[in-house]
Amino acid sequence: MRTEAVFEPGFDDLKAPGAALIEGLPGVGLVAKVAVAYLLDKLGGKRVCRFYSPYFPSLGYVRNGRLLPYFADLYLVEKPRPLLLLYGNAQPATYYGQYEFCEKVLDVGLSLGANLIITLGGYGKEQVSEKRTIYLSSTRGDVVERLLRKLDATPYEGQIIGAAGLLITLAGERGVENFSLLVEAGEATPDYQAARRGAEALAKLLDLDLVVGDVYELSKSYEKMVRMIEER
Repeated sequence: MRTEAVFEPGFDDLKAPGAALIEGLPGVGLVAKVAVAYLLDKLGGKRVCRFYSPYFPSLGYVRNGRLLPYFADLYLVEKPRPLLLLYGNAQPATYYGQYEFCEKVLDVGLSLGANLIITLGGYGKEQVSEKRTIYLSSTRGDVVERLLRKLDATPYEGQIIGAAGLLITLAGERGVENFSLLVEAGEATPDYQAARRGAEALAKLLDLDLVVGDVYELSKSYEKMVRMIEER
């Protein structure tokens, strides 16, 4: 069994040349998931496909007595620039599953026209700074140097676990530009302050012409997208 991408009707031949693919899967502080949910809410987006992986967790997820499936969706945002937003409620539960799933996501994203892979995540710390430091990494040193001239961030040293690290690693092996943003995250889940910093960084680096709201606005956007996408 392998990860399958089921396309929405009429989207099989979609092309989005020059799109940036942004990962928004659950992880530390739900930083990526909340930030991408906010972008979806503010910029809109059409679902292109849904990924079904046999390596998603085998346990059931129940809310208000209803069993909800694990999934990862790919959405297209056309303006102010083409984006492919990967939003989901699970990551594969095994090392092999992570590789297989991430390779499939890249296959689909690159076939649609993506030429930049971006991942987000939380960097868990017991004590976090008020500003929430952003840690930047890429498989290419020139990308790190260029982005540091535009963003107040710190070059990252250490491991990146899960899709946030694997997607950029595999993208680098394919010669595709990439970078990852890890934001200081505390014990709160979701950590809306960390997600806000991540969304602000994306808006700045990608010239999205988007003024990111306060943590209350982020929380409302996230709750709205959870109801619309995960509970429908």
